Amino acid sequence: MGFMGAKMFGNDVKSQITLNMPPNQIITKIALWATVLTPMTKYALEFSPFSIQLEQTLPNSMSGRTKLLIRGCVSSFLLLTILTLALSVPYFEHVLSLTGSLVSVAICLIFPCVFYMKIFWGKITKPVLVLNITLVIFGVLLGVIGTISSTELILKKIISHHST
Repeated sequence: MGFMGAKMFGNDVKSQITLNMPPNQIITKIALWATVLTPMTKYALEFSPFSIQLEQTLPNSMSGRTKLLIRGCVSSFLLLTILTLALSVPYFEHVLSLTGSLVSVAICLIFPCVFYMKIFWGKITKPVLVLNITLVIFGVLLGVIGTISSTELILKKIISHHST
């Protein structure tokens, strides 16, 4: 998308899409707030399974309010830990892109196809099997390319930081 924007509009394209939007318009403000709110909701959704599992492992003798308080404290502690890591580790955004390329491709593309093939192995038709195998291979390729790209970015940043 960035390449096509640069091709269509030349050097006037800014690095972030929200910077290219017209200022002082309501749609720009909605887009900016959506950009701000997305990470907040993303972390809440990612921590939810952990928090729910934690709450279920607490003793039944605890009241619901106490369990909720413990769940909130642990989730807040984890969020603060991630914030501390993000602020203290140089080039944390590149580390996140590395883990994102590994984990996201695996969770969204590879695992569903592999689990589907495992569960329905005897019932899958040949075209569906070929499609699933193709998607798994494509996912592995995307994961490898994303990992290599993220690793190169990390190494370039480290080398450029040490050479200055």
